[in-house]
Amino acid sequence: MIKAYLLGILCFMLFLCVHAAVFHTFELKERFRAIKTIFFSLIPVYAALYLILPSGYVIVETGVPAFFPAAPLRTIVAATRAMYFLSGFMLYLFLFLGYCQFYFIVDRSISVRVMIEIENSPERSLSAEEIQRVYPFKGILDRRLEHMVYGNYIKERDGRYLNTGKGRAQARVFGFLKDFLRLGKGG
Repeated sequence: MIKAYLLGILCFMLFLCVHAAVFHTFELKERFRAIKTIFFSLIPVYAALYLILPSGYVIVETGVPAFFPAAPLRTIVAATRAMYFLSGFMLYLFLFLGYCQFYFIVDRSISVRVMIEIENSPERSLSAEEIQRVYPFKGILDRRLEHMVYGNYIKERDGRYLNTGKGRAQARVFGFLKDFLRLGKGG
């Protein structure tokens, strides 16, 4: 089991290294697509390393036969190995998903951008008007609209934006969740 966890962590560290190398080497327009490609390309690496590296001992816990009451030991050992493999893979997946949250905070957070602009200003302070000059709302909105069109959530027709089927479905789901959790309109 430890091998699976170590391989999950190793593949995630490899993901971070490749991600940094690619982003420092190439000027990418579709950055998140590159991140997903790197993540998915390392899944076969995880599987190959898991199969190649020796496993040590497979520990069959006493609770396992309850799931397989009449199964032979060989089946129980195979099921245990599969659970070990999946536990390491799930660790890799969850590390990636957590990283995605971090990535989007760094890439798209309005609050982070405002704090960076304040920190980079000569006096390390800006008025609301100065913040609007260095980080105009129109730029934020244009970037968001561009990403939603690219993601096929909305489309533009005659200078107006419409939800696509995908956008309508997401609006209904998230609208329900915002209402259910009493979050207000927000944004």
